[in-house]
Amino acid sequence: MATIQQLDEKRFFLEVRGTKMTLEPFRSGWRMKTVSAATRVWSLGGESWKEFNTLAEVEAKYKSWRGIASLLNGAAHQVH
Repeated sequence: MATIQQLDEKRFFLEVRGTKMTLEPFRSGWRMKTVSAATRVWSLGGESWKEFNTLAEVEAKYKSWRGIASLLNGAAHQVH
């Protein structure tokens, strides 16, 4: 199973079955950038963006991202 990678304080990356996904904060929610074989063909090399209000919506749309809300909530409660 692929592991979610933390790119920096607020951006995360995951590659599953040839699809590269980057999750980042956007406005008051989140957005997911996906790059797959389909987006490379139909978008002439581009990516696809989807916006979400909550991390629960991200987890509902992308099964491979289940647990990201717990991961971020746990990190928010750590003492630095």
